[in-house]
Amino acid sequence: MKLKFTLLGVALFSTIATQAQRKPRNTSNDTIASNYYPSSLFAPGFYTEKGNEVHSPTGDPGPKYWQNRADYKLKANIDTVSKTLTGDATITYTNNSPDALQFLWLQLDQNTYKKNARSNFVTGNQPAAAAHTSGYQVESVLITLNGKTEKAYYVITDSRMQIRLPGALAAKGGKITLSIKYHYTIPGAFGGRTDYCDTKNGKIYEIAQWFPRMCVYDDTRGWDTLPFLGSGEFYCEYGDIDYSVTVPWDMIVAGSGELVNPAEVLTVTQLTRYNLAHNSDKTIMIRSAEEVTQASSRPVNKGTLTGTLK
Repeated sequence: MKLKFTLLGVALFSTIATQAQRKPRNTSNDTIASNYYPSSLFAPGFYTEKGNEVHSPTGDPGPKYWQNRADYKLKANIDTVSKTLTGDATITYTNNSPDALQFLWLQLDQNTYKKNARSNFVTGNQPAAAAHTSGYQVESVLITLNGKTEKAYYVITDSRMQIRLPGALAAKGGKITLSIKYHYTIPGAFGGRTDYCDTKNGKIYEIAQWFPRMCVYDDTRGWDTLPFLGSGEFYCEYGDIDYSVTVPWDMIVAGSGELVNPAEVLTVTQLTRYNLAHNSDKTIMIRSAEEVTQASSRPVNKGTLTGTLK
């Protein structure tokens, strides 16, 4: 790929250099000159900087490259009667930047479903009033900084939260822990990526953007606080995400990561298949399609089950 890009760059440069030597050609009537300048239209807009200690001219990490880190420990409980997700998020944030941070920014993506959310007026697809939710209902926010835990002072604007720190988070390795308890109503069909729908075998819940996430702080713009508008992708800090999901016993949960407590949420038969799949390069169904509606395909037939993944 590097070779291909290099050759393309040489060809493009040659074309631009050749076109730049040509003067605008008159029309056949020799009265109107063309305004078309290929050298301007295809002028390179990349590699305009010579690089610095953080980034080389090619975009590769420089000798002083840094990137902040966000590690999450999450717990979620889904109430299928009230259509509510209750969450408990513990976020360990590491400031590897050369800057001491006086405040932190987080994205509250579920707020995009509120009636007054900015996304309703940007996308032009504002639904009926009854289709909206109240977004994140934040119950408490605690911070642990320099060994001291206290309530956080925070401000929520649209789909963003700013936490104002009592003291600066130190540069080059400073750590802070955020503990956030919250709940929200799961959107219906309006939810797009996160919603629920009816099927002949019961409701299917698609759960996305379900926990507060750290905004990115980088060397280009500082805090990236662009609000979530209901579409587009995400710019996120790297880190580990460990999470557990508690649901009614008869639900099936699919999620990314490795299931770390299979014996608690699978039957003996399924556990045998699960262990077999660990040592095989073949596709092995842990629960077949025929077993979906069978109560015997669950390890219990009452209460709730909690799956933990990393």
